[in-house]
Amino acid sequence: MSNINWNQFSNNFMNNFNRVAQNNVPNTPQVIQNQNQQVNTPYIAQPFLPQTTAQLSKTIAELSVLNQQQTMNMLKDLLQFPKNFEQLLTQLAVNPNESNQKIALLLLASSLNTSQLSSLLQNNSKQAMTNLYQMLAQYNELGMRLKDEQLGQLTKLISFVAASSTSDVQTIRTTMLMYLPWLPLTDPNAFKLEIAGKALDSGAISDDFVTVLIATENYGNLQADIYKTQEDGIKIELISSDTFPQNDFVVLMKEESKKYSININFELSKKESFNKEKNEKSQIQVCMNTSPGVNPFLLLISNALIKNVHIIDSKENLREQRKEKLDNGKSEN
Repeated sequence: MSNINWNQFSNNFMNNFNRVAQNNVPNTPQVIQNQNQQVNTPYIAQPFLPQTTAQLSKTIAELSVLNQQQTMNMLKDLLQFPKNFEQLLTQLAVNPNESNQKIALLLLASSLNTSQLSSLLQNNSKQAMTNLYQMLAQYNELGMRLKDEQLGQLTKLISFVAASSTSDVQTIRTTMLMYLPWLPLTDPNAFKLEIAGKALDSGAISDDFVTVLIATENYGNLQADIYKTQEDGIKIELISSDTFPQNDFVVLMKEESKKYSININFELSKKESFNKEKNEKSQIQVCMNTSPGVNPFLLLISNALIKNVHIIDSKENLREQRKEKLDNGKSEN
């Protein structure tokens, strides 16, 4: 499958952005926290506490067999971030004790505090590195040892997170990738993020639009334009190849919308130009483009969309593997 043409995608994004902005003029973005409110300081990394021999043995055993997804979960644990992307965005933007429906509406009406998120990544990375080496010191005292490649991988990821908190783009990219754990964090081609926007006639910057382009392993390319409607809902305009199972996608996304009692409308179409042949080097690639106001609920929906496309793509891989096994079994007989 051919790689995504990122420059063309960026131009297409701005064209789509302008079209949507003309029909959906949003209110000026409102950040939930202000000077009169207490700013949430969620998930501040705590110092390492000595563990029992049994706890250390269990951790060593887990670290010895980590795959890509498990490594990313371990990274979140070291950074003391929540397992769930929704929990992180909720804590950053709103009161986490609200109902799911109210949380969704508050997230829709807010913009992401990227400065707070950047500080969180940077500070927690420093503490995570300190905790990791204190944990290793305790391992050594008890005669245990972590393999060099395992230690190197974790320290590399922590250092990458710390270094990536220097800009809004890298901060959002790194955070989203921690919650898309099958995509490699340090590979710049696996997930590309751009922040762009256009001032409207009112002088406000539109913050209600995200577009995602995914190059799948099995179904060619697809593009999803996601924006909030004037009725506090979400609309997804999906363009895919002829072979992509759009009905399966809609079912999965409607399950997401039920969590928040938010209505998602779909506009579906197919393009022959999105069809691509699969080859052995095919791998999923993602490009996402959002505007400066970075709406946290649209980030949450974008995360769910990428995840659900990956689920559909992975299921096709499993079907192909089963078919190959059956065919091999028949040929042997």
